[in-house]
Amino acid sequence: MARHREFDSDTVLTALRDVFWEYGYEGTSYADIMDATGLKKGSLYAAFGNKRSLYIEALGHYNKINVSDGVRLLSNEALTGAERIEALMQILVDAAETKRGRWGCLLCNAAVDQAPSNKQTEAVVRESMQRMKMGIAQALNGTRAEDKVELIWALYFGGRVIVKSGENKAGLIKLKEQVSSLL
Repeated sequence: MARHREFDSDTVLTALRDVFWEYGYEGTSYADIMDATGLKKGSLYAAFGNKRSLYIEALGHYNKINVSDGVRLLSNEALTGAERIEALMQILVDAAETKRGRWGCLLCNAAVDQAPSNKQTEAVVRESMQRMKMGIAQALNGTRAEDKVELIWALYFGGRVIVKSGENKAGLIKLKEQVSSLL
């Protein structure tokens, strides 16, 4: 008879997301995963599988929570399209001086670190980034920048990498202002 899980999946997935987000796939050990989740190796294997499966679950959780938050912002019809894009870029400005901001974007990290060598990671990253691209397209629809979807999409994800590299708030404000000038 199978044992009943004695943990909250969302709490564990959030912990997995955060540990992989902060340290990356290669930099995260099973000891880190066990410390973050409070689960033993056997429980992790039984519930999620191997380290790669844990990583894919963490990316999926990032997509479900973080990417969905971005898409919701970009779909907010109470704001104009320009206001939605400006709010998205403000996220970069706000992240510049936070510890989590310096973690970068889990999708960007995975795109650079794992997607080139792992098809499953590549598929999750691609799907998540496409969701953001579609959200940006929706926000830009009807604005004078509606033909600049790819540019703003690239600037947003590039901005995430710039935040991780330690760019200061002033530099990110300039990026936001330049994007705003397109709108």
